[in-house]
Amino acid sequence: MTRFYSGVFALSRLAAVIAACGLVYMVGHIAYEIILRSFFATSTFVLDEFVGYAISICVIWSLGYVLEHGDLIRVGLVLDRLPQRAQHLMTAAAALVACALSAGLAWMFWIRVARAWSRGTVSSSVAAVPTWIPESAVMVGLGVFALAALAHGLRHITGHPSPAPRTPLATPVE
Repeated sequence: MTRFYSGVFALSRLAAVIAACGLVYMVGHIAYEIILRSFFATSTFVLDEFVGYAISICVIWSLGYVLEHGDLIRVGLVLDRLPQRAQHLMTAAAALVACALSAGLAWMFWIRVARAWSRGTVSSSVAAVPTWIPESAVMVGLGVFALAALAHGLRHITGHPSPAPRTPLATPVE
């Protein structure tokens, strides 16, 4: 199981790196668009579409990494009042539900990807991007998150330590 947890965490870390590259891409494309509009009175005409694709990659592909580091938003009102073992079991149940929902969404995106591929559907912009490409990116990201949620849930059931390196918390600014 240790190899499974480590492998899933490595995959989540790779996905987070790709998400970070998506963020860098967005900044670069926006800067390029500003230069084109300000100095050359033209545009790429696809900024909103491509930045939208990059946002979906940034959000979905980073979920597994963020989950393993404990940085996803959660409401601790009930959880913090439970004994330690009950906290782990509730966290595991939530993670396994998230796994099932993410896997279901990934399956629905698989259906959309297959349909877009078979029909040759493209976006309505001048770029005419085949829609199966961004939908595939979302599908893969959801699959990676489903795996990460499964590993996270199993880890909390078995009591196995997280493969994520511990980092000191930032000092809050007052």
